[in-house]
Amino acid sequence: MIIPLNDGEKIKVHSPADVYPIMQSILLRECETDRNREHFWTISLDTANRILNIELVSMGSIKSTLAEPMEVLSIPLQKRAVNLILVHNHPSGELQPSDADKDHTDRLIQACLLMDVPIVDHMIITETSYYSFKNSGLLAELEKSE
Repeated sequence: MIIPLNDGEKIKVHSPADVYPIMQSILLRECETDRNREHFWTISLDTANRILNIELVSMGSIKSTLAEPMEVLSIPLQKRAVNLILVHNHPSGELQPSDADKDHTDRLIQACLLMDVPIVDHMIITETSYYSFKNSGLLAELEKSE
């Protein structure tokens, strides 16, 4: 499901701090019941790193959600995205990535590299804060794996 954005949300992304207020707003638009489930979004970026669109790829349970590479890449490829930001929430409020988060991100990095749409960050968000794989150095570490 593509998330409708206003002109003020189609910004040029310089850092995760630019993205978080938009994603926090999107998360808080959800009803209380749905906020207690994991969501997985993609943010497609153009050549100037401006947001083309945000898509809700999947909504799962209280502790997990599935996002297969084909589903993750479908809309970004149609929109001619050149970079991609992945975002998912942790309803528990815990910001540290789990081993499953790391494995899933690693798999998606490899798939996206094959399609020439690199992942420039993966963010974990809560209603009050965020964690950036890029800022923590985890994204660069996972990019080196095979």
